[in-house]
Amino acid sequence: MSSRRTLILIGALVAGAVAALLIFQYVGGIEEKAQGDAQMVNVVIARGAIAKGDTADTLIANKVVDIGQRRQIDLPTNVVTRPEEIKGQVAQLNLQPGTVITSDMFQSDAAITNSVSQALKPKMVAVTTSADAVHSVAGLITQGDYVNLTVVINCKKNGDKWEVDGGSAQGSGAGADTAGAAAGAAGATTAQCGASFYQKVRILAIGRSLGTGVSAPVATPGEATPGTTVAPTSDLITFEVPQEAAQDLQLAGSIFMTLVRKDYEPHPIPMSPYLPVPGVDGATPYGTDPETQTAGE
Repeated sequence: MSSRRTLILIGALVAGAVAALLIFQYVGGIEEKAQGDAQMVNVVIARGAIAKGDTADTLIANKVVDIGQRRQIDLPTNVVTRPEEIKGQVAQLNLQPGTVITSDMFQSDAAITNSVSQALKPKMVAVTTSADAVHSVAGLITQGDYVNLTVVINCKKNGDKWEVDGGSAQGSGAGADTAGAAAGAAGATTAQCGASFYQKVRILAIGRSLGTGVSAPVATPGEATPGTTVAPTSDLITFEVPQEAAQDLQLAGSIFMTLVRKDYEPHPIPMSPYLPVPGVDGATPYGTDPETQTAGE
């Protein structure tokens, strides 16, 4: 009988010990959570008054926006923890000293003003020309592509070279001096020529679209593979160029575009008269039979 009591006593002692351990762990977890919530962490705060429209870069430089400390439990989820996170942005509302800075209190200037100018690279301007499908590679070009620009002009022969004769551009080819061109083949000193105006010019926009980053489409299992994305179509082509080149383009009038690869390297291209045409001598634009060339050459 005494051994039975002994076992009961031992069992009670073990159960009590387990209960005490569980209570200790529970209380310890509560204390740890409380300490974590009360823990001081680094955040970005307003040291002084901030007015709507103030730039973050200036505020940071003047220490109006700086690192401070607040309790973890008092912070919103979108709190800014480093001044670098809001660099280049603008205050969207008036803020009082001591305010904890959150990500929605500052925003980029482009987002606020919706200014397209933010898409331009430094020292570049946007200039637009009108071009039909023939002049713009049948509308196959899109934003971010590079094109070579060609103009059709009246030219004269100076020794073995052709030079611009008065700079009269005939971008569409309409009204060409056919007699003069034919005479050029017979040794005359004037003719109609094609001239490289600019090479590897970057297209910023088609119509009013600046475009977006494009990635290869992914097919959903069981569905057909998506087709190629159709490029935006418009007769308004906007180039990104230096201001000096923009002035040249505005004077050029009608131009022809030829699409080039992104690794295309600009090189000298002499003006070429309409006549004599190279094909008369059996020439191919590839130099040799294209069927015998390596792809991409």
